[in-house]
Amino acid sequence: MNSPTLSESDPPSPSLLRRRDFLTLGSVGLLAPLFGNLAWAESLASSATQAMPMSVGYIEGSEEYRNFKRLPRKVRRPTLQDMNEEAEASPVIVPAQDLFQADTSMPGRPLRIHVHGLYPPIALEHKRRREVPVAIDLEAIFPSEDPAVPGPFRTYVWGLRQKYGWDPSPPVTFRFPLDWQVLPQFVLKVRGADGTARVLRTRFTLDDDGRPKLRRGVYLFGLGAGVWNREAKLADFARIAPPDMFSVLVSMDPEPEE
Repeated sequence: MNSPTLSESDPPSPSLLRRRDFLTLGSVGLLAPLFGNLAWAESLASSATQAMPMSVGYIEGSEEYRNFKRLPRKVRRPTLQDMNEEAEASPVIVPAQDLFQADTSMPGRPLRIHVHGLYPPIALEHKRRREVPVAIDLEAIFPSEDPAVPGPFRTYVWGLRQKYGWDPSPPVTFRFPLDWQVLPQFVLKVRGADGTARVLRTRFTLDDDGRPKLRRGVYLFGLGAGVWNREAKLADFARIAPPDMFSVLVSMDPEPEE
């Protein structure tokens, strides 16, 4: 598969890592994958599709969450918040590029990335499925540590299909070899019911350069451009759930230092 067209400032287009290559590299510890039985998706977009910046939101305060595999109820079931709780108890989603700062203590430790799936929860309800794109692919870009194997590699990590019925991938966790010069990059491919396709791409940063800042916490990868250009209360977003704000929920957690 050809990579999407990128601007001159983007790094060289990575090759798509085939399943047998992924397993081979994983066996020598490059990716240390934790994938279960994961379906490998077909390509969504042609090489003529122009990549757009991915809009990324961040749940304020999520750096304090203890367990990212089981998120707090106010994130898992935001519309069932106790009516006696203060309205301010609802977390706020902010543009990830507007965070005060990235966490510069993270490089050098493997990053554990967990893809939770489509968000908010109401998007999973049967009556809302017509508003969900018919196909979604999320790919992560990994470096190569073997000079004999060119890279970087674009690897399928999560997806959703509706062509033959509702078929989302299960949540998945994998490790990323985080370093100062090796930061997480993602490509999100989306196809609408009308056949139109879009490719969204982002690369996290430890600087203040207009890209999503990397820190421990929970992120939302918008399925459309400009989704998270302003802040929103999580409970309000989850209750109203406009289709153009549907996102993929992803958490990032550095492994403890030994």
